[in-house]
Amino acid sequence: MVDFEELFSAVEHIVINSKEDCTSAVFVPLKGEKVDAHRFIPMAIEHGAKHVLTAENSAELQKKYPDVQFYSVEDTLEALQAFGAFCRRKYKGTLIGVTGSVGKTTTREMIAAALSSEKKVFQTKGNANSQVGVPITLFDMAKAKQEISVIEMGVSIPGEMERLARMCSVDMAVFTNIGDAHLENMQTKENTCFEKMHILMGDPGRVELYLPKKDPILSQLTEERIQDMGFLGKRALSLFFYEKEELPLSVPGEHMKENAGIALLLSKRLGISEKVAEKAVCAFSGLPGRGEKILTKDGILILDDSYNASPDSMKAALKVLSEEKGTRRVAVLGDMNELGKEELLRHREIGEVMRGLSIDCLFTLGEKSKEIWKGLGEKTMPGFTFLSLEELQRAVEKEIRSGDVVLFKASHSLSLSKVIDKLVEKHKV
Repeated sequence: MVDFEELFSAVEHIVINSKEDCTSAVFVPLKGEKVDAHRFIPMAIEHGAKHVLTAENSAELQKKYPDVQFYSVEDTLEALQAFGAFCRRKYKGTLIGVTGSVGKTTTREMIAAALSSEKKVFQTKGNANSQVGVPITLFDMAKAKQEISVIEMGVSIPGEMERLARMCSVDMAVFTNIGDAHLENMQTKENTCFEKMHILMGDPGRVELYLPKKDPILSQLTEERIQDMGFLGKRALSLFFYEKEELPLSVPGEHMKENAGIALLLSKRLGISEKVAEKAVCAFSGLPGRGEKILTKDGILILDDSYNASPDSMKAALKVLSEEKGTRRVAVLGDMNELGKEELLRHREIGEVMRGLSIDCLFTLGEKSKEIWKGLGEKTMPGFTFLSLEELQRAVEKEIRSGDVVLFKASHSLSLSKVIDKLVEKHKV
């Protein structure tokens, strides 16, 4: 059995990649589908690890590395999550958990921006919202000892949120929406809602739940219906609904106005001055790959929404594109993954939405995205469909010119960010 108190005091970081600097860290070798990181323990030690969790017999390693502390566990992932839960119980501040189908990272960042205007705030680094990322985040949170923490909690298959929730025991739970993301595993939006509602699980006490008023599924929930789901246990529930705020934001889109709504509501609940919070929210300029605006020296406006895509987020991004001022509005779109058996229909719907928007040119990447063209129906538009990222890149570089507004959006695996990098390199910022 690992003495978590001793381990917490002994290390400053948790490392799962043996190639990284492991000085003052505990190395946690995880077993993947193809690779068992236990074989990289010597590399981690070479990179400074003095503490190592292991699910294998460490007797020979102990002889070879007598200065290293090995902790024997049955399963390294389970041990990491148990350590994360221990770190959560050490933390004495307010913990806000953010979940939903899309927009978690941007929502989290805007909430943190508003709260940071008057409070000391910790938040998830990057996109560490998974079964591995969350326990590491909880460790970093406990070490940081800030007044408020805003962490991201993502799931893709049933059962994952319960494990995250038991680790995190959030004080405040925020939903961005219930959309079409992860339908391949969840099957229906209702299943997605039920899975994510496990976020309410945790230690006895009160939990506050914040839901978007415009979401067709979440807006129908009441305290009684949520109680009937059976996740609360000995927790008391306070339910709040939030809606968009009409403010002069630095980032466009109705979804950003909703982000502002929840950021300001939480700020009010946590005692932050309304004017100060509004100023912080209005100054928020977006994140790379998640709606960031990039203006080149020769007047090309790039809307970088390339990090990920779902039907809901793609429709929202296209609406933003159609409302931007420019010589031409160009959409560079790619496949949306994990949508299940209706994935082709979901792509066709994007084209149907585009019929009513002011968009002048379309490029698509991927087999599924050919359906977007079908959805356009009789509406004709310059552009082309590609199966190769390199061919798409060459076509976009040749086509885009000064005065254009260009949206990039697709699932992360399509790597549209590489096309953006080349475009920025060519046109300078």
